Amino acid sequence: MEKKSGAKIIQSLFDPKQIPDDAKKILQDFDQIAQSSMPANSKQLVALPKQIRELSHQMTDDRGSRRLGYMNEKTFLASYVRYFMWWNLVRLTRLFSNLDFDFLSDGDVCLDIGSGPLTLPCALWLARPDLRSKKLVWYVMDISQLALSLGEEIFLSVVAATGGEPWKIVRVKGPLGTAVKEKAAFVSCANMFNEILQKQSEPPDFLAKKYSQSLFKYLDFGEQASPAIFLAEPGTPGSGRFVSLMRDAFIRRGLFAAAPCPHQQNCPMDGRRLGKGGATGKWCNFAFDTDDAPKKLLALSAKAGIPKERAVISFVYARAQSDATETAGKPKTCGGLLRIASDIIRVPAAEPGQKPRIGHYACSEQGLVLALSKGGHRVYSGDLVEIENAGKPKSGAARDAKTGALIVEI
Repeated sequence: MEKKSGAKIIQSLFDPKQIPDDAKKILQDFDQIAQSSMPANSKQLVALPKQIRELSHQMTDDRGSRRLGYMNEKTFLASYVRYFMWWNLVRLTRLFSNLDFDFLSDGDVCLDIGSGPLTLPCALWLARPDLRSKKLVWYVMDISQLALSLGEEIFLSVVAATGGEPWKIVRVKGPLGTAVKEKAAFVSCANMFNEILQKQSEPPDFLAKKYSQSLFKYLDFGEQASPAIFLAEPGTPGSGRFVSLMRDAFIRRGLFAAAPCPHQQNCPMDGRRLGKGGATGKWCNFAFDTDDAPKKLLALSAKAGIPKERAVISFVYARAQSDATETAGKPKTCGGLLRIASDIIRVPAAEPGQKPRIGHYACSEQGLVLALSKGGHRVYSGDLVEIENAGKPKSGAARDAKTGALIVEI
């Protein structure tokens, strides 16, 4: 914990010190695991940056040209594993190292939908040594059998590098909605809806209701069960909007939004349009600098012409409500909680001769907040901050002219 001018940082989403040492080493040399699982010759490796760039275009600005089953094509799959999977492992391992998965027990069934090459199970294994000894059963679902098969090889290589008995992997070929034999204690999906939504024309609130129902059908709500869902997407405005709507759907269905949310009220960063044809409002997303990302991955990004200075993610982690989940890794406090959800904002001085202030937008039970540092102290995207004497804002409380956010000092 860190005390700062009447404010206290009680959790970070991306504290790199929480990443296990063996996970750091595997992430640094993940290209070697990819090579052993899907060997490439020197000619193929030389062509890799160009192929990565082409696949990146197909996943962003040229989506219409990408086939739904692109993971069944070896060239695309190789590019995905050696670049996109690597970056997703960096994001998810760092995040999972800072979340709480204490609800998982021996024999629990987990389901990862849109699993591709098993990125999420690999990241969870790397991030949580406390889970490695638990006998979990993972159903991994994807429309590409080739990706699932390769992913299982990669997962077993990761396990071999860390030691321990691997979780049981059950491959399920098919899209969201495909039947599985057992109900799950944990359902996850990462970067899946980003692709599904590209082919949909219905409004996002309709789709969130539809797809939340699909996810809930997989969960175990038995008498002794305490299920959870993890959903992550790229930190784009559209993805942030959808994640926020899914969060609302989860809460309505009785789950507790354990992270990143510091409250269970309406999301103040839901990415909705500001008026007809207006700009997109603030959307919930988090980022961390990539200075300590694997050097070989940063070099590959530069060669592909898509350098990354920050890793960005929008996500929601929802759990069954209980005494434990009310904090889900966040200690009970007597003050108000803010989740920092932006990079530094330099706020102009209020009076002539004063220095500009450092601030961050944050999410709180009171809605969107502009948190100003009293002494130039640093907080980071994803930090959970407790502030003293937090209560319902007084009438006439100072607000940000740009967004209407309540202004508080930390």
